[in-house]
Amino acid sequence: MTTWRQHLVDVLGASGASILATALDGILYTVLLYTQVESGRLSIGVAAGIAAVFGGLVHWGSSRFWVFQRFSAPVARSALGYAVMSGMAALGHGVLTQWWSTSLGGDGAWFLSKGILWITWTYPVSRYLIFGGWGREKD
Repeated sequence: MTTWRQHLVDVLGASGASILATALDGILYTVLLYTQVESGRLSIGVAAGIAAVFGGLVHWGSSRFWVFQRFSAPVARSALGYAVMSGMAALGHGVLTQWWSTSLGGDGAWFLSKGILWITWTYPVSRYLIFGGWGREKD
């Protein structure tokens, strides 16, 4: 049985993994924004999506081998599940960032989309489905 303390540790660990992934995602997004979007080679949404996939790879690795290592999710199953979840998050992030960029600008739209998707999608799906396996912990 998972205690409130374990949930707190999970949220803090997942937050740390997300901060690292988001920082690297943000750096790549900024580079793409000022090199590819400004030159007209990419749209804001595509740049956000590419950076989100990169951040997803960082987040999967840190989540699987650090944050949720106590769970028995096999590596291949968690990688496949995470790829689906991350792909959907990248698509959603690209759409939301593109949509909100007209009123919030590229940076504001990026941050708002990241926060909403983490709270409503990335953390719960990672914790309870991808790595947690509906609560199966290693013996």
